[in-house]
Amino acid sequence: MKPRMTLALLALALLSTATTTYAAEPAPQVVTVSAAWARATPPGMAVAAVYLTLSGGPRADRLVGAATPRAAMAQIHVVSEAAGMARMRPTEGVDVPAHKSVALAPQGTHIMLMNLPQPLVAGEHFPLTLQFEQAGKIDVSVEVRAPDTAPPPAH
Repeated sequence: MKPRMTLALLALALLSTATTTYAAEPAPQVVTVSAAWARATPPGMAVAAVYLTLSGGPRADRLVGAATPRAAMAQIHVVSEAAGMARMRPTEGVDVPAHKSVALAPQGTHIMLMNLPQPLVAGEHFPLTLQFEQAGKIDVSVEVRAPDTAPPPAH
């Protein structure tokens, strides 16, 4: 009976090690995020926008939300033009096609930060968590730039 028990315990130990090793392997990154930035805000300004580039991985995904400790609320907004008037409104999400890049940029789609308790100061960085349908949560660091900073050139 002892050899069988020893064999059973050894098999169980090997099985649990193999399962643990497999579970510890990171999932392939579905979306990458780059060039996250926001303009500095003057004192008393309670809103700001975050701009960034999303690059799709091997399969399509969708940005569906955002959060940061720097604002009470973060929403994905889109700017559209009708009859010569620009209109900003919340949107449900942003599609990120496989192997394509999507820019969230001034005068376009962006992440709107609302109810800022403190101004964003040029030179600082703050955390932003993006929520994707497939990739889940991705944390990024947002660089705060001077208010007169021009957007980076499109790639």
